[in-house]
Amino acid sequence: TDNMELGIKAAVASGGFVEATICYTGDVTSTDPNNKYDLKYYLDFANDLVKLGAHALAIKDMAGLLTPKATTLLVSELRKAFPDIPIHLHTHDTAGMGVASMFAGAEAGADIVDGAIDSMSGLSSQPCLGAIVAALGEKNNVDLDALNVLNDYWESVRQQYSPFEVQALSAAIGSNVYKH
Repeated sequence: TDNMELGIKAAVASGGFVEATICYTGDVTSTDPNNKYDLKYYLDFANDLVKLGAHALAIKDMAGLLTPKATTLLVSELRKAFPDIPIHLHTHDTAGMGVASMFAGAEAGADIVDGAIDSMSGLSSQPCLGAIVAALGEKNNVDLDALNVLNDYWESVRQQYSPFEVQALSAAIGSNVYKH
């Protein structure tokens, strides 16, 4: 938090809205006594950010390590500790677990969960927004039919750029990320 203090305080002083980010790594559910990134680590870090003046907390899972169990634990405990602070959850679909983790986060109290339009989702992008919307059912405020119109458009755009796509997609999703 030392490196974030000046920026957070300056943004707050100028009337800005500060969404401070907690980068997720490891496994918050691990019972290994040597686990540096346990629940206490994340709760203490979030507490420091809120004390500095953060208006919202983001969980940034840059490697797609969150599992539904870890997401539920982390989000529910942050929600208990900070009932009035918005929680924003972001992941990448590296291991293919993103939709389940975003659903778990929404169920556990996250105010915002990120997804990518279906045709641009998965792999190193965010999880499939259409699948998240469908999984949440009536608990979301997104019209799946309207989303499908947008998806059709972006799917056609992506096809136009297909010659520039990375061709090594077959090995892109892998649960081996949990071991690295």
